[in-house]
Amino acid sequence: MRGSPSALLLGLVLCCSAAAGGAAQDKEGGTVHISGIRNPETHTYRAIAAGLDTFDALHALAPKVPQLLFQARTRAGQPLAEALLKGAPGAEPLRAVLAGDDNYALTLALDGEGRFQVPRSQPAWDAHADLRLSKQRSDVRVWPYVRSPGLPDNQRRLGDIRLECQVFVAIAKKEAPLHIVLLGNAVMLGSDWCAFMKDQDRAWDAMTPAPLRSAVLRDGQRSMALRVKGARFEVPVGDTAWSDDAIVELAFASAEVLPSNPLSKDAAP
Repeated sequence: MRGSPSALLLGLVLCCSAAAGGAAQDKEGGTVHISGIRNPETHTYRAIAAGLDTFDALHALAPKVPQLLFQARTRAGQPLAEALLKGAPGAEPLRAVLAGDDNYALTLALDGEGRFQVPRSQPAWDAHADLRLSKQRSDVRVWPYVRSPGLPDNQRRLGDIRLECQVFVAIAKKEAPLHIVLLGNAVMLGSDWCAFMKDQDRAWDAMTPAPLRSAVLRDGQRSMALRVKGARFEVPVGDTAWSDDAIVELAFASAEVLPSNPLSKDAAP
């Protein structure tokens, strides 16, 4: 999405949500100790719930994915270094918590790749809880993670990517000021921002765990080379001429690729 209206607008939404998260008051209670982190990665639980609602409403895009996961990644969207995820010697490992009013606190379990599930919780809603990571926003960000089971590490299903886009936008819209959302609707020619990204000049940036050499979208006998830049590829998620079952085949610059699909091994957080 190099210089495209969609990229610029999503970046603006993220900046607004970052400011909202940084302004939130620290919550302490139970075994939660995030208050010592300055500018931690934070999202309101109600925004995360909007993402959960979107996943449920559009589950047909990725029907084999059992539940929505989130993943802690670098600011640029890459997997976290072991020192951040597991903690360097003498440092604490990354933690994810829901913390809210009246000492509400719930620690979330992270797997070895920084993935976690956020449960539906009326107490979290009532407590105006925040989802917080125990690292600064300059180090980590929360990203939706949708991946159908059974795919090898060098393949991504288009319907999965579409659903990630929809969840990402739903969360961002919930945290953005109304005037930003209305501006986005005007620029994107409607409220479905992902549908606007339907060609290579208006494409969604999808991220991979390692730098790419190439990415090719295949759907039956059709194929199209996608633009790649480092560990990202640009995919026209809004182009309905490509089915949800279309596959992006990735060629990595190195033979060593980080594990990215725990469900292919029947594993889940």
